[in-house]
Amino acid sequence: MQKMNDMDHRILGKKLELFMFSELSPGMAFWLPQGSKLKNNLKNIIYKSHILRDYEYVESPAMMEDKMWKISGHYENYKENMFPSIVEKKDYLLKPMNCPMHILMYQNSKKSYKELPIRYFEFGQVHRNELSGVLHGLFRVREFVQDDSHIICMPEQLENEILSILDFIKSLLSFFDFEYRIDFSSRPDKSIGSDENWEKAENSIKNALSKFGQEYQLNEGDGAFYGPKIDIKIKDIHKREWQLGSIQVDYNLPQRFNMKYIDNEGKEKQPIIIHRAILGSIERFIGILLEHYKGVLPVCISPNQLAIVPIASNSQSQMQYIEKFKKELLLHNINVKIYNSDDSLNRRIKNSENDKNPLICVVGDNEVRENSLNIRDKLKKENYQVSLNSFIEYLKNEMDVVV
Repeated sequence: MQKMNDMDHRILGKKLELFMFSELSPGMAFWLPQGSKLKNNLKNIIYKSHILRDYEYVESPAMMEDKMWKISGHYENYKENMFPSIVEKKDYLLKPMNCPMHILMYQNSKKSYKELPIRYFEFGQVHRNELSGVLHGLFRVREFVQDDSHIICMPEQLENEILSILDFIKSLLSFFDFEYRIDFSSRPDKSIGSDENWEKAENSIKNALSKFGQEYQLNEGDGAFYGPKIDIKIKDIHKREWQLGSIQVDYNLPQRFNMKYIDNEGKEKQPIIIHRAILGSIERFIGILLEHYKGVLPVCISPNQLAIVPIASNSQSQMQYIEKFKKELLLHNINVKIYNSDDSLNRRIKNSENDKNPLICVVGDNEVRENSLNIRDKLKKENYQVSLNSFIEYLKNEMDVVV
């Protein structure tokens, strides 16, 4: 029977020394060396997958003066969830989201219709002042990273952009073996914007969902006040439902910030913003992943891709062999952990298993002589002998994965 400890990300996080929390900053995770490797490996996959889809990676400041948040409407509708700060007698607020920053970037220069759509993407570190009573491991925090994107497009591009996002979501969640469902939320009673814009936005979403071909649930009147939206929801290993990403169509912020592009007749037109996240919170998704895989994560995101256990930890030839290919692996961002303590061989193998390494390699004189490795694959639950060169190529391919 599976130990329940392996199905609680908080226990796994402490046991594997991935992350910690402090009373001095409640709801804000400290990522320890092993956890930082995991987080960066996941971000690397997400980054490459965006770049190959013509997203442009950006970075924006952590806080802005309050007048910016007044223009966006966050000050009026979200202020109680924002962390304030005073700098030179001016009021600033830590960002709870990244949209105003991306709008400022868009407005840095005039835009032509030929440049649209523009897809800004950011690992935006945001802060939201959640009540201390609801904080829960990585699932509910005050500081987290969003895989956040804002797509600025023309109305006629809206449907194709939504369809492309849906394909991206399917690819990413399928890679991690998650089934998901789609909710489509239509115009609420209290909303802003013209009937015409709402109808166009909702029709674009419906058409994209129809072409995508996956069933969805209609939540009548549950859209955002500024536009309709799609929510992506999964069930974790405990059958709890989580909302991950969302796709939100927004006519409001382009109007508030007077965003423009020049059309093919030289006239100024207002674009549309699509607010989009796939995983939502990187922190929460890591918590879900840890429980989903019971700590033994896929090779491409595991803190260590390979654990190496020399049969004789005091053997000079075995350690030279190990150190030689360890250096080559590190050049390709492949992390290796060597278990060469004074413990018995069985104890060192057991320690490597307890640390949830996906691949464990036992190296003896035969492996050194034959230039090979003896692999215990904890994900496939099989053992095999493989040449060193072919295994290095296998690990390189695993780390080059995009979705």
